[in-house]
Amino acid sequence: MKRDQSRRWTHFVQGSSTALPWLSLATGLLVSGLASAADDDRVLFRLTGSNTVGADLAPALVKGYLQSRGATAIRQRSEGEKHWIHADLNSAPVVVPIIALGSSTGFKALDSDTADIGMASRRIKSKEVTLLSRFGDFTSPEAEHVIGLDALVITVHKDNPINRLTLTQLAQIYRGEIRNWSQLGGADLAIRPLHRDIESGTRATFDSEVFGGSRPAKPFVYEVSGNHETRELVERNPAAIGYLPFADSEGMHKVAIKSGDLAAVVPDRGIIATEDFPLTRRLYLYRNPGRYNPQVDAFLHFVESPAGQQIVENVGFINLTPVALQMPPYANAPDGYRTLMENGSRLSISFRFADGSADLDNRALRDLHRLQAFMAQEENRDLSLTLVGFSDRKSNQNISDLISRFRALKVQGALLRDHKMGDSQIMAVGAFAPLTVDSEQGPVKNSRVEVWIN
Repeated sequence: MKRDQSRRWTHFVQGSSTALPWLSLATGLLVSGLASAADDDRVLFRLTGSNTVGADLAPALVKGYLQSRGATAIRQRSEGEKHWIHADLNSAPVVVPIIALGSSTGFKALDSDTADIGMASRRIKSKEVTLLSRFGDFTSPEAEHVIGLDALVITVHKDNPINRLTLTQLAQIYRGEIRNWSQLGGADLAIRPLHRDIESGTRATFDSEVFGGSRPAKPFVYEVSGNHETRELVERNPAAIGYLPFADSEGMHKVAIKSGDLAAVVPDRGIIATEDFPLTRRLYLYRNPGRYNPQVDAFLHFVESPAGQQIVENVGFINLTPVALQMPPYANAPDGYRTLMENGSRLSISFRFADGSADLDNRALRDLHRLQAFMAQEENRDLSLTLVGFSDRKSNQNISDLISRFRALKVQGALLRDHKMGDSQIMAVGAFAPLTVDSEQGPVKNSRVEVWIN
């Protein structure tokens, strides 16, 4: 182990939080990293931002895109979190630089015009929307592209007997209200929580889902610089608890998480694909909506195509291509919904709405096309389609029922109007089976439309 790693490990065992010196170099790396590309290679476009997206997924997508364009001699050069994808395109050398230092750095790079695409493992924040507003609306479908799904997996040491936590208990651990594993039925050990650095979209997702928003780390919480360090520390310290992207959690002791009325679950591909798991997150690419770059547009189109989505799956994330899932019926489900669960299959698509409004969000707008393509496949043409609407809890059950019906009708109308799909049925189940009881997250997570086929 290197000297600085040994020092960090010592601080972790003692329960203190250390500064991350690499964060102070982030701005310089954004500039010097781009300058490191070969002087003679033409830059097609530049990506900056999330390490979750930029470490493996973005390089694989860029290589796939270049190959689809007929490029040859495709090769990758890497220095830490900086990558350059070189190729020969139309008999000329080209390069795509990728700088992966955290989601926040992507929006800063878009602001300073040192990137053409921002990579993010969380949605753009309102202050970033305001910062970039001179370029246009970064929440619009032209700017915001959901390219895949991931989930944060809560993990502990293999000898830790704790197998299940609620979101409330997880928040209590990171707030310091639960400080010893014995309070949860485990060993008499002081809990050592691990947290990602402040620039990380992974941390932003955790804070949003667990606390309802960003918050500074407590002094006893140890901040790690990346997913590899989280794995290493959890594997070595019986008192540790941390979170990892789904693709990086293989072989770890995973803790089932409970939220809302659903059972505690360890995430699998199916529950992540439907976005029912409480710590599911979307992976994003953002482009400047006020600037046209044909290479950027062509790359984003490739990423969202079946070929690009297959790469998302191959790297270890969950792609957005609809698949049929068998779901165990809920014992307390309304009669019609229970019959549907017993006799049908649920598609991995769940339509959601922008900030709990009446408008479909950007992923849902593209999912309309994906659903149309799925139903147009020869083997699916005879399937019947049922749209099941859900609402957030309201004081009046009748209002909840009306809202859930309105949600389903909204999707049905979009399919009929824009996609000439007029043979779907609707079902409304009100506020049944909420995915979260959090008052802030509820309107977005609970108000959804499931897609069932039989």
